[in-house]
Amino acid sequence: GEDDNGQGSIGDDGTGSVPDAWGAAQIVTLPLDVVLQLSVKKLKSVATNGKGKLFSTFYQVIPETNDLNAALKIENTQRYSERGRVPLFYVDGLTLPSDSPGVAAGSVEEGSVANPVYFRQSDLKKEWNKQYPEKELPTIKVRELNETFRAMIRPGGRDDSVKNLVFVPIPESVERARSAGRSYKLGQMILTK
Repeated sequence: GEDDNGQGSIGDDGTGSVPDAWGAAQIVTLPLDVVLQLSVKKLKSVATNGKGKLFSTFYQVIPETNDLNAALKIENTQRYSERGRVPLFYVDGLTLPSDSPGVAAGSVEEGSVANPVYFRQSDLKKEWNKQYPEKELPTIKVRELNETFRAMIRPGGRDDSVKNLVFVPIPESVERARSAGRSYKLGQMILTK
């Protein structure tokens, strides 16, 4: 929203008009491994309309507000009020076979089961009801994406809770990524006013 000094408005005059430079900008879907790497690195990007100058760029995964609110109902702490925090939903007892479509090849040992975490509560509920239509859904738990990722890549990590853990993508994001292809250009940005 806009306040008295014009903060939050778009454009020099605060009217909400989008600067011309935004016409060339795009929002893209990226593979999760790329996003997580970008979110922990400090990068410099060249401004394509800035005479080759380099600028610090920061990347964040931003979850939907509904997902943040659902996480806050489960875990009533400040964690999910902080910028850049992404909730992952799971329930004890829900597993996926290592050869199921949502499990990336090589992410778990063949013949074992994967422990799925979901970006949306609704996707978790749908999978539970598919596997256990007659059973009541257990208590939904939440863990944070960046903390989980760091535990997974920590050399010599001993956090057994991330063993056989798989991220189940949002189905619409998978479709969007397939249809968009690889149209993103890392290391480039467009300057706007």
